[in-house]
Amino acid sequence: MVKLPSEPLEFLGNRKSLSETELEYMKVIWNHPEGISSEDIYRSFPGAQGTKSTILFRISDKGYVNVQRDGVHYLYRPQVTEAEYRQALIKKKMKKTFGLTNLPEFIAAFCGKKELSEEALQKINNLIQELEND
Repeated sequence: MVKLPSEPLEFLGNRKSLSETELEYMKVIWNHPEGISSEDIYRSFPGAQGTKSTILFRISDKGYVNVQRDGVHYLYRPQVTEAEYRQALIKKKMKKTFGLTNLPEFIAAFCGKKELSEEALQKINNLIQELEND
């Protein structure tokens, strides 16, 4: 099987998307927004340390974590939240599949309309703003 290169996520500064394995490592890192040591990450996964180091390097190289040396280990801090990553994946899928890049366009299409009324658009924008402020 030929592995295709990951496409950039334009909604995350064109970072390359994470592989399934990289995503599993990021989930551990996201659970520690204050940072987690390489030693603690290594304990979370089976396999050779070299393989785990390579995965962490790829995550860092893609710009998802900030890496700081901490003695003989490294401290990994997320640069992108899990919510930001999910949002970028959803926007990418919406654009690729439907040619739409925002929620109001998607809702209009979902409801079988070309566009929303000003009142409906205002309600959706208010809801989005409320959710972003929570």
